Amino acid sequence: MKKNPGLLLLVGIICLVAGAYFYFQIDGDAINKENLEIATSATSAEEAAKLIAANNQNEVGGTSLAMFLLGFGGVITIFSAIALVKKK
Repeated sequence: MKKNPGLLLLVGIICLVAGAYFYFQIDGDAINKENLEIATSATSAEEAAKLIAANNQNEVGGTSLAMFLLGFGGVITIFSAIALVKKK
């Protein structure tokens, strides 16, 4: 990608924007409320634990994806900006 760092810069910025969007769309309070509802309505502790764990998996996956995109986008953006400066 040394030939076209502008394209790499665009990809980095898109990853940053997508990561930020995913990160700020995750509502931790809503997930905690769902977990509380699950815990109070469950008939057994084992059932509640399974349902809460499944509910938390969604949050962990979304947060992991958001953090990956933020990190990847940040690194790509920085290195492509440096390549653009060196090219000129």
